[in-house]
Amino acid sequence: MKEQIDYFRGSIFEAKSAYNAWKMIVFSCWYAYVGEDLAEKYVKVQQYHKDFFGLAERSFLFHWVILVLHCFDDRKDVFSLKKVASKNYNAFIKDTGNAKVLKNLKNVRNTLLAHRSKTIKSKEVGSVEELDTFWKNLENFYNTICHDFDKSKTLFNNTENVKHDIENLFYNLERGENVRKNEIDIEWLWRKNPKRISNIL
Repeated sequence: MKEQIDYFRGSIFEAKSAYNAWKMIVFSCWYAYVGEDLAEKYVKVQQYHKDFFGLAERSFLFHWVILVLHCFDDRKDVFSLKKVASKNYNAFIKDTGNAKVLKNLKNVRNTLLAHRSKTIKSKEVGSVEELDTFWKNLENFYNTICHDFDKSKTLFNNTENVKHDIENLFYNLERGENVRKNEIDIEWLWRKNPKRISNIL
């Protein structure tokens, strides 16, 4: 039993890390969260490497959605949290907020698998508030199982580290782009300019 519980701990931890990475990329561009000026900075940085950020956003989304849904797979031939603690599982599923998020995630998974070219809009996944609440509920659900089994508890707060990593990635991309532009200006507007002072005097 401990091996199965530990397995889902790893899945939840990895899924939450990917969720935080996805959340940073998507919602950093929303005026509602960071204001117009800062949102435009995040958009500008992501435009420097838009193919990369588009792929990263989709990959992070797919990653955490698949891992979360694996925990709640109802098929008889698949191991899920239902087989670990069916009573707690049923209580979690009956919560309308949790049920709504899981329904959205199933639609997202099916869309990503069936229509690879389709862009998933954040509203199809859920609001930040709905999703963050879902994660809190999932962590409480998991810790209830652990407490009943061996009185243990898991803190998933170090999955927040990925948010700081992505923020630092944004900063470093902006710094690098500014250095690149400055080097181009020096090279083409100055060093290779026939009117520079060393050519004239």
